Amino acid sequence: MAARRPVGASRNQPREKGRELHYMRDAAAVFVLLAFVVLIVYLQREETLPILHVTVEGEMRQTDRNDLIQAVMPFVSGSFLNVNVAGIRAAGEALPWVYQVRVRRVWPDTLHLIVEEQRAIALWNDDGLVNIRGEVFFPNPDTFPQGLVQLHGPEGTNVMVARRLVEIQQQVSMLGLRISALSVDARRSWEVTFTDDMKLLLGRANGQARLERFVKVFANELGRYQADIEVVDMRYTNGLAVVWRSGQQPDFNGTV
Repeated sequence: MAARRPVGASRNQPREKGRELHYMRDAAAVFVLLAFVVLIVYLQREETLPILHVTVEGEMRQTDRNDLIQAVMPFVSGSFLNVNVAGIRAAGEALPWVYQVRVRRVWPDTLHLIVEEQRAIALWNDDGLVNIRGEVFFPNPDTFPQGLVQLHGPEGTNVMVARRLVEIQQQVSMLGLRISALSVDARRSWEVTFTDDMKLLLGRANGQARLERFVKVFANELGRYQADIEVVDMRYTNGLAVVWRSGQQPDFNGTV
């Protein structure tokens, strides 16, 4: 005899319960998503999480902190979450002595500015400065540091000239010489001036070989006459020429 099906039982009940659980999960997910969207919109309202404080970190010798804050304040708008970080950074870096500004949010109402100031290593032509990366910047001449080396060169040669300054200074330091000026002209002819006003002409070609030859001759004999020398001209294949200061004529045969 066939077994009877229990009264009231239905094959569709498990499926219906599964659909109900699926609909409930979908509804819960939609609710959570809507709540998240509402929360984001709420938090991005300026009056919800306004920026109340701006702090500054970094060693600044040429830039006034108040000037920096005033420069960035027009961009300190919006809420903590959507404040214009790019605008703040650009406004700060537009100041002539500011190299880089990093912006950090500090919960719940503060922007912290980390500032790196330009570090000048030399003067560039008549109106600029060169930083440690060889880049040229143009602050007010009244703010130029004293005692910097003067560099001269055509536009676009600043990185090359700054690098050559370091290379030459390293080689002449052993002679007790310090560079006060370095220049290169449009024909790539180099001239060095030392702090005692002695000039070294290296010319265009074979500049490194000529410099090494000068170091050798100066260390061996020529250095004894340093106070009497006005110009040392190394623009010769195997020799040099010396221009003596006015009224001086030491007994130096110029042997290389």
